[in-house]
Amino acid sequence: MKIIKREWSVLGVFLLLQTLAATGQRSFTKVSTDLLKASASALESGKTLSVWVYFIDKGEAEGTSIASALAEARRALRPRCLQRRAKVRTEAGLVDHEDLPLSTVYVEQVKALVPRIRTVSRWLNAVSVEIRPEELDALAALGFVRGLDVVRGFRRDEDLFPAPESQAAASRSPIYGPSYPQLGQIGIPPLHRRGLSGRGVLVGLLDVGFHTSHEVFRLANLVAEWDFVFGDGDVQQNPNDPNDYSDSHGTATCSLLGGFKYGQLIGPAFGADFLLAKTEDARSETPIEEDYWTAGIEWAESLGVDVVSSSLGYTDWYRFKDMDGKTAVTTKAANRAVSLGVVVVNAAGNERGNAWGHIIAPADGLDVIAVGAVDVSGKISTFSSPGPTFDGRIKPEVCALGVNVWIAQNRRDGSDYYTAGAGTSYSTPLVGGAAALLLEAHPDWTPNEIRAALMNTAGNAATPNNDYGWGIVNAPAAADYSASAPTTLKSAEDGPRRRPGL
Repeated sequence: MKIIKREWSVLGVFLLLQTLAATGQRSFTKVSTDLLKASASALESGKTLSVWVYFIDKGEAEGTSIASALAEARRALRPRCLQRRAKVRTEAGLVDHEDLPLSTVYVEQVKALVPRIRTVSRWLNAVSVEIRPEELDALAALGFVRGLDVVRGFRRDEDLFPAPESQAAASRSPIYGPSYPQLGQIGIPPLHRRGLSGRGVLVGLLDVGFHTSHEVFRLANLVAEWDFVFGDGDVQQNPNDPNDYSDSHGTATCSLLGGFKYGQLIGPAFGADFLLAKTEDARSETPIEEDYWTAGIEWAESLGVDVVSSSLGYTDWYRFKDMDGKTAVTTKAANRAVSLGVVVVNAAGNERGNAWGHIIAPADGLDVIAVGAVDVSGKISTFSSPGPTFDGRIKPEVCALGVNVWIAQNRRDGSDYYTAGAGTSYSTPLVGGAAALLLEAHPDWTPNEIRAALMNTAGNAATPNNDYGWGIVNAPAAADYSASAPTTLKSAEDGPRRRPGL
């Protein structure tokens, strides 16, 4: 059976090549090799493809001057977005070509050829579409199309090795309850005693969905929410729709960063403001697709987000050589967000010991804070993805508790409860919350200054490596770090020490 399937795949590619070749060599070269392979599979199965359509420009020839277009793009951004960008950019450079909208002429012509446009990305100058394989040649023949590529798939950084509640609850605090170990390990309680809670900081989470009616979010200030899969302003599971997907994972990650239930679970940044983006469709084989994630972070940035926390993992199409900090679409989007003043914190992944075995995208991003997972004794977990990146940079940056982590969950009957889980999914929002506290204490700090403070004060800062990175976060020391201090971050050469709009 495997041989037959391979023969059909080869035949599918051959037929597709012939179809594309008939449109001319120039059109043929616009289609990526990965898209050709995906097309062969889609031809066999009769399924549609999710495809990126990249444009050659922003349609500057449509008549609007660049200066006028940039001024209009600037007017469309929130004041707090511009204020955050001003920390890392000059006044004249607060907006640039990537902020310009896509050409409506281009988008309409593509729309006429495809069953559905999924998302639109200003940053990538591209749209993602659903298309039948036999329609690729018509898209490739459009003169304003620069290239076509497959929309790659990701999955959630799954819950791993859930512990019995009694084990996770063994160490309690009158205030923090069983969530104390995960906060105490990285020094969050001392910052709370200083009066820090993330107040005034806007935090965005990208995940599968969020049970916002859970009691742990009763005090949370939700500024905006949007479901990028179904295009509506409700990020919760629909209990009346048996085909809807669970929102348990996002509930857990959000509770770890910003939840508050006295004596049960408190997140580091419980006083922050929140943007929630639902970017996963668990009905599909590749639940998190990069176009939804990219749309989510663009949306959050435009609303003025300060910190983005994301827990996702690589599954499809990319190879380790693509984990070079500049290739994967989500990595490009994460890098762009950092360049605009956003602190991006992403799970390193749960890939240690499996077939992948490396860091994941967008944790490979140049200035993304990749987070690994340790147990309560500080030992690296058996699943936390190791570095380096393909280009030799040490990853992860830092670590936090990712084993027997106390999280909020919701049962199918809608009731609230708490349990334990494991994964870099859960260490990540703890670090994201710590970053929010640093920004509250130092609102002028840039993403690179937040990153440097966390890394240079972490437990392994003197001898960083590709298991722990710079080590377990020490939040009080990071808060006291001098952003003007000489950087001591090791480079690749150091080796092993080394709802939209409101």
